[in-house]
Amino acid sequence: MICIILIARTDIQGREVVILDYTISITNKCNLKCSYCYERHLNTEYGCINDETRDKIADYIKSQNNAGTVYLFGGEPLLYKDTVKFYCENLTAKEFVITTNGTLLDEDFIKWCAERKIIINMSHDGIKCTDRGADTALLDANLKLLLKYQPETLVQLVYTEQTLPELYDNIMYLKNMGVKKVSAAMDAFLVPDDADSFGDIMREQWRKIAEIPDLFVYELAVKKKNIRENKRSLCEICKKKIFINWDGSFYPCVQFQNIPEYRCGDVFVGIQAEKARKEHPDYSMVSERCRGCEIAEYCRNSCACRKMATTGTVRDISEAACMEEQVHILTALEIIAKENGGNKI
Repeated sequence: MICIILIARTDIQGREVVILDYTISITNKCNLKCSYCYERHLNTEYGCINDETRDKIADYIKSQNNAGTVYLFGGEPLLYKDTVKFYCENLTAKEFVITTNGTLLDEDFIKWCAERKIIINMSHDGIKCTDRGADTALLDANLKLLLKYQPETLVQLVYTEQTLPELYDNIMYLKNMGVKKVSAAMDAFLVPDDADSFGDIMREQWRKIAEIPDLFVYELAVKKKNIRENKRSLCEICKKKIFINWDGSFYPCVQFQNIPEYRCGDVFVGIQAEKARKEHPDYSMVSERCRGCEIAEYCRNSCACRKMATTGTVRDISEAACMEEQVHILTALEIIAKENGGNKI
């Protein structure tokens, strides 16, 4: 999930309006079968936005007059292109971002988005995508078509323990197709068979990735920025972003969907987050494993969404996620030192 920046503006009465980013789950259904898919692990009821809920979601967001970025999400949102278009045409927001697996992209839809400056982020895991149930040749063709109209598109890949040794090669595969921006995220459910070996391979792969010229790597770019600015973000329930499920219910983030204790209202009654905030003062707590860590000040693992995704609780972070964060921080620090002529921060 992309980092959120809190912005404020005023309404016509001069009152401050806090800008929220909205993630709308068009559906949790998908036409692929990725082993690492978060939705599949949730084991929840599958569905899509019906017409009544679609309209209620739009009415609610318009009534708040505070939309920053609107993320159109799934499952695979392009299973319901008309619903995606409906929100892009009927909401006013700073920007719209569609996250898609790319299989259902076509030139007409890509052009439609490009004409309206609607951002498409596409997932593509690199050389072999057959484990996802995807045709790599189809994804390659659709990615090239997307890059024709949106050359700065962000391509998102997920790596598993099995594909980690090829992470650099997979990123180079994308770069050689013309990709300028990538994001590489670890399978949230990963539990390494050999933690030491896994950590060594991860460190080696990210060091090589950091050396790739003329490529924006989201994880390293954000980490560098936050280290330089000495900036840590604070996770707060429904204060900066809201996840709207396909049934119209509100949750703090996608990782909390369909967990009753984190439900924060819906489009029919509005945000009702105080109960969840009172019941979960541990939402942004630092995990026990993080106490005393020398690089904890640069870490994002206090993020409740990340903890929930990797352990199913807001109280702890998985060992693999901890290792990934350490590698990102150490790699970013090395880049900064090199940019500073060998001097550390």
